[in-house]
Amino acid sequence: MSGNTSIAAKVMPLFGVLYVAIGLIGFAVTGFGDFLENTSDYILLSGLSVNPFHNVVHVAIGGFLLIMSRQSTATAEGACLGVGIFYVAAFVIGVVGATNLTIIGMEGRDDLENFNHLLNGVILLGIGLISSAASDRQGRRTGLPSERGRARRHDPSGGWRAPLSEPVAGME
Repeated sequence: MSGNTSIAAKVMPLFGVLYVAIGLIGFAVTGFGDFLENTSDYILLSGLSVNPFHNVVHVAIGGFLLIMSRQSTATAEGACLGVGIFYVAAFVIGVVGATNLTIIGMEGRDDLENFNHLLNGVILLGIGLISSAASDRQGRRTGLPSERGRARRHDPSGGWRAPLSEPVAGME
């Protein structure tokens, strides 16, 4: 780990492992046939619809969360926010039209997977926002720049500028 102790970096691996496990369990249910078909397969009587492509998406998102949780604070928090936005967008796409997400095995507006996408998206967005605020508070409290403050820092006069250790072009 890169020394990242942010809330996002601590919680994202849990979601990552969960998504990878759901994808692998999904493959046990669906197999690898009918890759893009709208099947009637559900994960362990949960009512959450899947097909092989949907399983690949779960494994990929889980792997992404696991990898990004081991990066810098800003990267982990940004990835958490990004995946949250992705899931909220999947919810919107799923409820806007009856057949918008059949490529991942969903069966229209009433599919329970839409609610699952919304729930996961809101949770990940919340974690990303809370983590980002906590990291910013910690940086202000300690007087040390957070990882995101290395590229530029806040100027009390109301703007952003490069860190003092790096000369600003044209201001030498």
